[in-house]
Amino acid sequence: FLTLYRCTDTTETQVMSTEQGQTDGQAERRESALRDNINTKGRNAYYYAHAHKADGPVWDMKPEPRLLSKTSGDERGGGEEGEKKVAEPITDYAYSDEGIKLKIYVKLPGVGGLDDEAVAVSFTATSFDVTVAGYEGTDRRLAFKTLFAPISKVIVKKKPDKIIVTLVKEEEKDWPCIAQGTASS
Repeated sequence: FLTLYRCTDTTETQVMSTEQGQTDGQAERRESALRDNINTKGRNAYYYAHAHKADGPVWDMKPEPRLLSKTSGDERGGGEEGEKKVAEPITDYAYSDEGIKLKIYVKLPGVGGLDDEAVAVSFTATSFDVTVAGYEGTDRRLAFKTLFAPISKVIVKKKPDKIIVTLVKEEEKDWPCIAQGTASS
């Protein structure tokens, strides 16, 4: 007998053939020692923990990444057509406390060239949100979820190189900070 060994992707198999010229397809195949041990001893086999077969895609031996699957935009909350834009937060601003009003100054060079509809504002008694749509190709947003004290009105003025957000306080008192809980002691 002539013994041939063949290595495949997942297991090593042994092919037995005779010298009479039998081909691999006609030869009797015997599984690897790992599979043989698992087949005879079942869950009590020493190699049982290593028995799983990889069910992922086969590596094509190319170092470049490749797309394995796609999910529709609806499943992830976005998509090419109805993709929800995330506005870039505005973190550079100054403010002044002027009695019944608090003014927030945000430098945005060229913002005066945008349409008036590009600046949107929404507010509650304890929060406000100002969004500048399409500023330098992206949306910009200044928002505070918990203000230091209640407000009754928000006014936004657009200047050539800045926006001024005016918060009208419900009662005239000093605000050491804009957001509640961020005052320096």
